[in-house]
Amino acid sequence: MEIIQLNDLEKQRAEDLRWALHSGEVQQHAGKLVAVRRKRVLGYGVDRESLIAETANTERCPAHDIVVVVVPGQDMAETPK
Repeated sequence: MEIIQLNDLEKQRAEDLRWALHSGEVQQHAGKLVAVRRKRVLGYGVDRESLIAETANTERCPAHDIVVVVVPGQDMAETPK
């Protein structure tokens, strides 16, 4: 099995994802999508495309720099898309 080295962006995105999965700041947005970059919550909402576009514009960064996580709500049927 070949070990693949991550580039800097991939490492940052992986760190952001790990942070988001355990951050109380992220988890308080139950039933929403949460945009994260560099271990900061940039925004939250229910429309992935709008969330990415708005946060990328505000942060003045490429959309691919932003990690979006789904925070499950009490009713899993209401998970954002």
